[in-house]
Amino acid sequence: MDCKLKSIHLSLPASVTGYRSDELHASPIPAQVGPRKFYLDEVKKGNLIVPPPLISCSEFVPRKLVELLMGKKKDSALSIKFVPNRNDEITDMEGAMHTFVTPVIGRCEMVGDYRFDKGHGVTVFGDVDSEGGKSMVRLTRSVVLSASIQMDFEGHRVLLRVCKLDGERVIGVDRGSDDWPIISREDKQNHGLRNTYDGFLRNYMVFHLTSGRSLPGRKEVKEYMDTEATTGFLDSVILGTGDAKEEMVDKYTELYNDDIVSLELLFNVALHQVRNEFSALEALCPQGYVYTYDPASIFASEIGAEILNRLMLAAVKYLSEKNQFQNMRIVGLNDYADRGILGLAKVALEKQTKVRVVSKAALFSGVDGKYDTGDFPEAQGSALVIHNNSDGFGQNIETEGPFGSLDGAIGSKSSAAGSLERNRPDLLDFVFYCPQKKSASF
Repeated sequence: MDCKLKSIHLSLPASVTGYRSDELHASPIPAQVGPRKFYLDEVKKGNLIVPPPLISCSEFVPRKLVELLMGKKKDSALSIKFVPNRNDEITDMEGAMHTFVTPVIGRCEMVGDYRFDKGHGVTVFGDVDSEGGKSMVRLTRSVVLSASIQMDFEGHRVLLRVCKLDGERVIGVDRGSDDWPIISREDKQNHGLRNTYDGFLRNYMVFHLTSGRSLPGRKEVKEYMDTEATTGFLDSVILGTGDAKEEMVDKYTELYNDDIVSLELLFNVALHQVRNEFSALEALCPQGYVYTYDPASIFASEIGAEILNRLMLAAVKYLSEKNQFQNMRIVGLNDYADRGILGLAKVALEKQTKVRVVSKAALFSGVDGKYDTGDFPEAQGSALVIHNNSDGFGQNIETEGPFGSLDGAIGSKSSAAGSLERNRPDLLDFVFYCPQKKSASF
């Protein structure tokens, strides 16, 4: 894996890159009209007033799978994955592959700031007179929305299936990213055909995510850590001076459910994720950006948020040691459930000498928890990045209610669903890979 940020040579329109998030403005959304409905209706009428996403992909993901993942999600996937005999089109292992396909919306309009206060919600900004003064319209804040697909440990069928050790050794298989046997929707309803296909995809990921191109059988591994020891080990990797990629080789963790998983494979998943996301953000935000991150909860149920947080920070540190994040200004992390995360993040980013690491709450210290850059001059004039913990199986950002999750809160109170609408003609116009793949241009 190339650990350099991807060079993305795109001629971006000023409407995507030339704005600041620390000011509110009048939108075209009529007062009392929901932003999601407004933008979806406009896009479905052919009025593409919000941009499509940049889709940042790992080099081993074939284009035709990107098309499937972005265009064929089911309407909703709350606590479910592939369900047979309901015409689902994305299998469990295809959903796992979505982890390496990161859509980033360069300009997303939000009618309020996300806030967790005994539940998910958004503090709305209110209304203002339209330019003509004849009606009221919604105030909005322009932000960057990263619809990154969260590592899915909500049950045993997705990432846990990829990284856990079986009774026998798993030998990775490579077919080349353009030589893929994607089976039909009809064949996916057949249990035997689907399992064979998902088995291939799992082996394909093992090939690309482990140095030895394989996973040992469970009985071959004599030494492994419990979750507490794993947290300590990952802390030492982040705080230490060694090569994180090498330190992860042959490291295994026994989870509370008694499964043993490969830390090397999971570290490499995290490394692909942060490289794909930060490559897109560096390209989209020449004005600078403030990156905010809320750790996953539901998606971490089988492994624990503390381990996922540290895998992410270990990957950030490894990437930071090999790149300069030229446009990153501030990183704001939600540390409500993991108080050690800020100190670790400061070490992970210590080579980015102009980047400030703070609690996310400090950035949202205005009235009713609104975004406020008064104490952060380096954030003024920059774009605010909202990292969403998105789902790989359902278009939840388009359908979920405002109180069930971060996905639902942001989706119901923003233009994101319009940018990600599955049938918009330009949805896949801006897919980019590493240098060996051709990049699209605006």
